[in-house]
Amino acid sequence: MTPLRSKVRCEIAALLAVFFLGGCASLAPPVQRVDQITPEGAGDTEIEQNVRELLADAKDESAAVYLQNGVDAFAARLAAVERSTRSVDAQYYLFHNDITGNLFAERLLTAAQRGIRVRLLLDDMGTQGQDDYLLALDAHPNIDIRIFNPFANRKYRALEYLYRFGIVTRRMHNKSLIIDGAAAITGGRNIGDEYFDAHHQSNFLDMDVLIFGPAVTDVSAQFDQYWNSPLSYDIDILSGTEESPEDIQRQWQELHEFAESQKDNLYIETLRATPFLEYLNEKRLPISIGPTTVLADLPQKVREPLFEEETHLGPALWEYFRESATELVILNPYFIPGEKGVDALAQAVARGCRVIVLTNSLAANDVAAVHGHYSKYRKPLIQAGVELYELKLDRPYSRVGQELDSAQAVKMGLHVKTFVFDREKTFIGSLNLDPRSVYQNTELGVIIDDAEMANEIATLALELLPDVAYRVELDNSGSLMWHGKDYETGESIKLDHEPDAGIFLRLFAFISRILPVESQL
Repeated sequence: MTPLRSKVRCEIAALLAVFFLGGCASLAPPVQRVDQITPEGAGDTEIEQNVRELLADAKDESAAVYLQNGVDAFAARLAAVERSTRSVDAQYYLFHNDITGNLFAERLLTAAQRGIRVRLLLDDMGTQGQDDYLLALDAHPNIDIRIFNPFANRKYRALEYLYRFGIVTRRMHNKSLIIDGAAAITGGRNIGDEYFDAHHQSNFLDMDVLIFGPAVTDVSAQFDQYWNSPLSYDIDILSGTEESPEDIQRQWQELHEFAESQKDNLYIETLRATPFLEYLNEKRLPISIGPTTVLADLPQKVREPLFEEETHLGPALWEYFRESATELVILNPYFIPGEKGVDALAQAVARGCRVIVLTNSLAANDVAAVHGHYSKYRKPLIQAGVELYELKLDRPYSRVGQELDSAQAVKMGLHVKTFVFDREKTFIGSLNLDPRSVYQNTELGVIIDDAEMANEIATLALELLPDVAYRVELDNSGSLMWHGKDYETGESIKLDHEPDAGIFLRLFAFISRILPVESQL
């Protein structure tokens, strides 16, 4: 062997050793710390006074406003943080470093700079490459950032899926924003352009709910549970690096300059023009008032065996499914009911309950493997009498009431996690009806007991179905058929294959379907 070849082999061996040893990094033990609990308000903030006035005649009930529109949902978040006078607690699965992500981060920084205590709790799935960004925010004395169930290796994560499989694969999927402990926004949206109708290629149909009253205490309590969990690590300790004061000031200034540069952006103009802000300022939001139940998985769920349900929200939620007598509307993007789910929906139909399911078509689904496994249950669901719809890929109109510009996204995907029970109660949350949400990840949602809201959401959904979705049925030979309507001509469409999906996408979904990975989806 030549000396040169020997040297090259030694260098390769050294690089491999560094890679594998780095990949097998382990987390430091959780630091001993005093629990932080959101303090009870003194009732003297503007939000608390408004809530007290709003719920003066309601005993142990909460107020709720559902946020169907992405622009309204983002405007609500910015307005909520801007109106905070004591604290902001934000909990998200994904926090993108894009237009809306940076605008939201800048609004949190501005709140901190005027004395508001800000706590930001993020799952670690979407934070790769963002440690410096998060450290700069965390450096403000009024901002604390923690990462839930983190990866030990901050740069190279792939190997952790091998030696920490079953640990790093279980995530915090909860979404909540709590203002002064008096108002909260929760639902399906992460922080990112595609969740707020700000993306120029594809946006999600989604739903949140803005709530006031006693239910906020429960949303805040679950945040505290996750914040104080040993599974939540302070970003500065986790990262092990330190930003210089000059770098911190520079990044803060860049955030403020970015926000300033966006003031003439057409999307920001649309935000300012949304009727939601007018209704909010004039105190005439379409409020629903009624008992509101908060359902939340416990943070330790991600360490417990999958089928030990003491930490799960599922058992409490399934009662609402079992009690539905006349109509059950399921809007869910990643829908893998399994045999038990098919049986449960079949039983609902058998007892006279109309069951309508809207989920993503293959073309609209951003996780084709999920669609592959969902597809196994289409025929049994239809044979049981379930009305099955799949969202079209193309959006037929602007959901913000006006055209933004010629580059506005024309593709859409379903991200709503909403169930309407007998047009009396509505669940709005982060839960997908798939094994990952039910057994692996942690989730959060609320059930609003208000017939007016339930009827409005169900009516809106069912009226839109012919325009935005294909009805999936069986023909006389038992084969799947997709029935829809052409946006431009209004003519009926009938297809005998997955709509708008090319051969390679259909092949990938088929291959995924036969792989034994359903429990991970």
